[in-house]
Amino acid sequence: MIDDGVVVDSVVHPYNLAPGNQDPLGREQLESVYAAHLLATGEEHRAFQLTRQEFFSDFPYEAVADALFVESPVDLAVIHALPNLGFAKGHVTDPERAAAYRDRHPNRFRLYATVDTPVTGAAIAQLERQVREFGVDGLKLYPAFFYGGRGEGWRMDARDFATPLLEAARDLGVRHVAVHKALWLPPAPRGAFDVDDLEDVPARFPELTFQIVHAGAAFLDRTAALLARHRNVYATLESVFAYAVVRPDAFAKILATLIGAAGADRLLYASGANLSHPAPLLAAFDGYEFPEHVLAAHGIPQLTAADRGKILGGNALRMLGLEEGQARERTAGDEFAARRAAGESESGPWSRLRARAGR
Repeated sequence: MIDDGVVVDSVVHPYNLAPGNQDPLGREQLESVYAAHLLATGEEHRAFQLTRQEFFSDFPYEAVADALFVESPVDLAVIHALPNLGFAKGHVTDPERAAAYRDRHPNRFRLYATVDTPVTGAAIAQLERQVREFGVDGLKLYPAFFYGGRGEGWRMDARDFATPLLEAARDLGVRHVAVHKALWLPPAPRGAFDVDDLEDVPARFPELTFQIVHAGAAFLDRTAALLARHRNVYATLESVFAYAVVRPDAFAKILATLIGAAGADRLLYASGANLSHPAPLLAAFDGYEFPEHVLAAHGIPQLTAADRGKILGGNALRMLGLEEGQARERTAGDEFAARRAAGESESGPWSRLRARAGR
């Protein structure tokens, strides 16, 4: 909790980047992902940077949970299952494993499904299985599929794939759809990561919420316009929240632009752990206020404690159908809360991972 408010991390995904799951054709992309981790952490927080051996591993779910709930003031997190992303042989974050860990800690985790095929019927079948066997709170999509060293993009407004998949999600009771945008994943075409394919989709599916993941990292003005136009579009600030640590001017501009367009009610904090450790991000946002020149440039009022509370957890709780008191009661006194209260947060970042390695 921060300022007695529940903190929800809207995107976490323990990566399986162990050598056995690495696609040899994706070496350049793997190195780019590790470089992104280092950049998002910054030299001032080197203790939070993972070594190559730590990063290129089947990252333990337990280490992510400790980073969230013991080493950081997070109360609830949403695991996003991930397909191969062009640099893994199988899922980067496997939905079955994610569901099993969620089931071990049901008061601490929620789960978004994913699909890993451009074949419409097969993708719908994958979603049906995950809904039926695991129970999910949403669907995470990537705007490209990768195979044989190639990346094939697709659009959210395409009638041949996206529309039937979204219809199936709606009919299965899935209400939240998160789509990776803004941050390009080569070798897929760059245009697949634009937000122009979301112009009319939210209006066609008013029963669904659409979360633009990495919102504002690129296409900022168009993202802001989508938020202003569609009440069921949300900005998930994975990667952008790292800017609060390493690019504060960019963070202020993005946040001010999005708030200027639609207020604070549809912005979602996210760390993307294990890509970033949540502690430095949350410390940078604790008590955050815009610089005066940003307020003047954007014509917006100062960020309030209520605004910060919405971004950090209130908006996500509303989406998930949870009351703040309910979320607080479910986690009070559990093993993570007890360990944090006992001072284990002082053990340093990634403590469980490093304890196993004898560091």
